[in-house]
Amino acid sequence: MDLPPIDIQWEAPAACPDVQSVRAATERLLGRPLEGLKGIDVRAAGQVVRTDAGTWELHVLLAVGQHVEDERLVAKKCSALGEAMALKVALAIDPLAVVDVVGQAPKAEASKPSEARAVVPRGHTKRQRGSLVGLRVLGGIGLGPLPGATPGTAVYASLQFPRFRLELGGAAFWGGVARYETMPGVGADLQLFTGALRGCVTPGDGSWRFPICGGVELGMMRGEGFGVAATAATNGVWGGVVIGPAVQFRMTERLSLWAEADAVLTLLKPEFHVRNLERLYSPTAGGSRASLGLEVNF
Repeated sequence: MDLPPIDIQWEAPAACPDVQSVRAATERLLGRPLEGLKGIDVRAAGQVVRTDAGTWELHVLLAVGQHVEDERLVAKKCSALGEAMALKVALAIDPLAVVDVVGQAPKAEASKPSEARAVVPRGHTKRQRGSLVGLRVLGGIGLGPLPGATPGTAVYASLQFPRFRLELGGAAFWGGVARYETMPGVGADLQLFTGALRGCVTPGDGSWRFPICGGVELGMMRGEGFGVAATAATNGVWGGVVIGPAVQFRMTERLSLWAEADAVLTLLKPEFHVRNLERLYSPTAGGSRASLGLEVNF
């Protein structure tokens, strides 16, 4: 059974082209009427609004068979968005026909600046079509599990979907110092190295997203004693759960600014002693972190 003709839906203010203008522009790009096309499953819906900045924004949903593309475009003139909509639909129907028609256009007209070139993507359209791979580098401060406020850094690789991401990474914190109250000259310098596996829900759209991430961390806490004649370094296993919100601002298609605050719940607590003295330090049950960094998508 033949599929119905190409379906184009268009909602726009009166100052913009109407749906018939969009259909006519699509037919010009294809070089033939849409009514004669059969067996092609292409459906498009466009909605145009005026932005606070005085520009025009087009939200396009384009479905070709089972594949759906969600995209936002902005332009100074609404007519440019009508042209952009027609071009996207025509390319989805028959890209070779579009190339042939455009190639036969007069050179003077082809070299004429097109309003459609004023159309620029808003947000990250690739994110709507499938998954992305990202790499994020962070620097920050931790309050626990090491004693005091300690600097740290972290690296995460991520597999990103439209509303969810999986992350695998690692973190390092250093500069924690534990001392005996009765012997402040005796203690240990502490460091923490962890690996992390976590998932994030990523609400938001366009340039801003507000991830909420949670996962598990497992690693090694290292202590090196000081203040006695013979010192040694020992390692202990640390493990915990980390959860918290973040803010992601997409500066370009590939580069984002990322700020994050996390709560830390310690589950595995190593203990540290200096020689044969009483316990020097064991991590507290809770802690927190704040970090800032950049993420690159590939």
